[in-house]
Amino acid sequence: MKLELGQERVIVRGIRPEEQLWGAYQFPIPYVLEDRILVGVHITIDDIRTYGATNRWFESTDLGRTWREVDAETAENQIGVKLPNGDIVSLPMESAFPLDGYRLTPYKYRTPGYDMTRQAEEGTLPIPDGVTSWMGGTDIFAYNADRLPPSLAKRQWLVKRLLPGQKQAQMEYAELDWPYLTRVVHTQKGSVPVMKAISPRGYLRTGPDGALWVTAFSGEGHLNPLNGQYSPYYSAELFRSEDNAHSFQQVAHMEYEADGHHYPYASGGFSDSDIAFMPDGSMVWFFRSNWYASTGQEWSPMYWSRSTDFGRTWEKPRVFAPYGTLPRLARLDCGTVLVCYARPGMFISASLNASGTQWSEPLMVETPGDRSHLANVVRTPPTFHDWDGACNNPEIIPIGENKALFFYSDFYYPDEHGVKRKTILCREITVRD
Repeated sequence: MKLELGQERVIVRGIRPEEQLWGAYQFPIPYVLEDRILVGVHITIDDIRTYGATNRWFESTDLGRTWREVDAETAENQIGVKLPNGDIVSLPMESAFPLDGYRLTPYKYRTPGYDMTRQAEEGTLPIPDGVTSWMGGTDIFAYNADRLPPSLAKRQWLVKRLLPGQKQAQMEYAELDWPYLTRVVHTQKGSVPVMKAISPRGYLRTGPDGALWVTAFSGEGHLNPLNGQYSPYYSAELFRSEDNAHSFQQVAHMEYEADGHHYPYASGGFSDSDIAFMPDGSMVWFFRSNWYASTGQEWSPMYWSRSTDFGRTWEKPRVFAPYGTLPRLARLDCGTVLVCYARPGMFISASLNASGTQWSEPLMVETPGDRSHLANVVRTPPTFHDWDGACNNPEIIPIGENKALFFYSDFYYPDEHGVKRKTILCREITVRD
């Protein structure tokens, strides 16, 4: 099998990297509609407070060859998965929200008689179930959602639903069955604490069973549903809906079992992940494990697992590649599944059999080497993102029998005057036997 890489197509040129090296003009999110492709582009800082910010949106009606900007509100009303009843549903990202008026209870008030199961009253957060920290002075407190005040204990995902014949989508909430759901609160000295949203970051997919499937991950630290114990790592989660996104039930939970060897302690845990349904009826699940704010390192191995009983049980995850930020999968009409991953560099591998037990050598889309010399302003020594010169949160979507479209950012892509700008691009991938 051979993967052919098409030419670069510019979606949008943004700011110069020296204006804002990280955050704006990154994280492209593509959606395939019946007659076009839409791509959202993040245009502000990368912060849990901005996850729900409005994107710039771009449209292609010729399978990614040319692009034009479209109205953001119109685009966001059209994206999503079309259901058999004609509804189009999506699960929007939500931003963290400030906890004005809430009092945090410090650990020093925990005594042998303190009830760690009691629900807190409104205006008060109980003693945390666990705590971890990020570099830069952020402390992150984890709470079993059952212990939070009623206003913070809701188990819901925001759903945007466009009904047949309508132009304006309606916002609603889906009930969520997430055992031991853990909410995290980020605190910094001199700032109001904020509670992180629990929006899923995975793609909403229709499975061969007709149900909706989506991946998510815990907050920064969580309670293991198997034993109720606190873990400072992320855990990957898999959910399914049988009622057209009115509710979601947890299908699988994947714990990062740090052991210092196969699962290093210096890790963020299993965070961003994606699944694919293989032609033989099995499933594959790929996991990111790097998280800079937790470890100070921008790369870690990408893991993967398989299930042969429709997601009820999974193999112990094992390393697929030495790095793998934001794994994304796309199953083509020919049956081949592509997985893209990054940081440093960007890569695409293809399944070589129906079970997904064999994969091709990766196609390198961008080199995993020092690109800092390409910058408008060369920094010496370079930071990692100067060195890497890309966002490296790639996406991939199927666009035909044996074709896919790969989306990515390049911090050093020249404009018509030779000035390097943070640019969102796409390239066609063709699978040849």
